Amino acid sequence: MFVRTFCQMVGNTLAVINSAISKTGVGIASAFLLGMVTVVLAQVFFRYILNDSLVWAEELSKSMMVWVAFLVAPMAMRQGANVRIEMLTEALPARLRIFLSLVIGVAVIWVLSIFLYESIGFWERGKQVSAASLPVSMAVFYTIVPVGFTALLMVGLEMVLRDFLSLIDPDKDSDKSEGENRSVIGGGSK
Repeated sequence: MFVRTFCQMVGNTLAVINSAISKTGVGIASAFLLGMVTVVLAQVFFRYILNDSLVWAEELSKSMMVWVAFLVAPMAMRQGANVRIEMLTEALPARLRIFLSLVIGVAVIWVLSIFLYESIGFWERGKQVSAASLPVSMAVFYTIVPVGFTALLMVGLEMVLRDFLSLIDPDKDSDKSEGENRSVIGGGSK
């Protein structure tokens, strides 16, 4: 069937791209987390030992924390690590669960699309504002917002395609266990 083949092709391509983006994001987030801890420790040292506070430390560490959250969000979404309540859905038949997941996935894509659109304006406005304690535009800090929403939107598309394929061809997806990576499109192995 053409639709299934096309969806599998697009889904597998998205899975490869999203996997690379997620792994890169986690790597960069690790470096940012290390940087954030270093900045906070330096701030504590300067404030309480040298009695001379670093004026830029709080703004930089808060921005790094936001970057870390947006950088790891695609990986969390791909692995189904976001907070959710499964008590009601577990009682549903498998096909109804998949359909519900598909509907929720479409709603998530819709919301992410709105957030992405709004985040571009947010970033644009940030170009006109300077950071309070650093000689850079706030757009530098805000860059991660549209980038993060774009990555999340791509993961959302991958998940919707996976659910759609599971709905039209449930036998292809039946060999996957519950704990497996949710990003596998159209069955097969990780």
